[in-house]
Amino acid sequence: MDILTINKISKRYGSLPVLKAVSLRVAEGAIFAIIGPNGAGKTTLFKVMTGESPSNGGTVLFQGEDVTSMPAFRRARKGMGRTFQVARVFNDFSVLENVVAAIEARRRSRGEPSGSFWAVAPDRLIVAEADALVVDIGLAHVRDTGARLLSHGDRKRLEFVIALALKPKVLMLDEPTAGMSPAERIGIADLIDRIRHQLGLTVVMTEHDMDIVFRLADRIMVLSYGEVVATGSVAEIKANTAVQEVYLGKE
Repeated sequence: MDILTINKISKRYGSLPVLKAVSLRVAEGAIFAIIGPNGAGKTTLFKVMTGESPSNGGTVLFQGEDVTSMPAFRRARKGMGRTFQVARVFNDFSVLENVVAAIEARRRSRGEPSGSFWAVAPDRLIVAEADALVVDIGLAHVRDTGARLLSHGDRKRLEFVIALALKPKVLMLDEPTAGMSPAERIGIADLIDRIRHQLGLTVVMTEHDMDIVFRLADRIMVLSYGEVVATGSVAEIKANTAVQEVYLGKE
């Protein structure tokens, strides 16, 4: 079953076409990677899929529902989570406080109990849930550290935890290993794979590190200048001569 379907999405900035009738289908529980050279339109496609930017044509279906005109916050409530190339966190909050805030936001948006409205401290059950996530993702050593003091890799992990705290059905990861060391990239890849299986998540990701893409992805779409060059399995993409010419190169 397809959880996310994009039909002939087009996007322009002024008179400049950025996406040209892009279509894709993402199966539930799969890892779907979008790759291509800089300027191919990958991040713009992410913005259109998540509702951050409106399209100029085409449709976005999430779990069979047309969400094309739905704002980003409503798509998030329906289960579309997202991270960014540059991690977006609350710099003045500790790691734990960032995750607590995300859980409280999720509970309120879904009408779930979030503690007494007159309380001056977070509900203990929310703190326990946040703490369990922080430990599971490998941030226990910086639990009480301010987000602005984190290393680049730990900031990316924190943003990942915040997205998971919202309990998404589809997790959109925009360059999840950008700026990381080789060891950190392997760690994030292992984390994505484990969480996908552990929670039954669907993952859509953009990524420049082809070792990571080929290791994780079930299917891959290649964009170039806003157009789809090819979509297929890892083996099919590696063997595609058009993809080799526009992006991968030849051995």
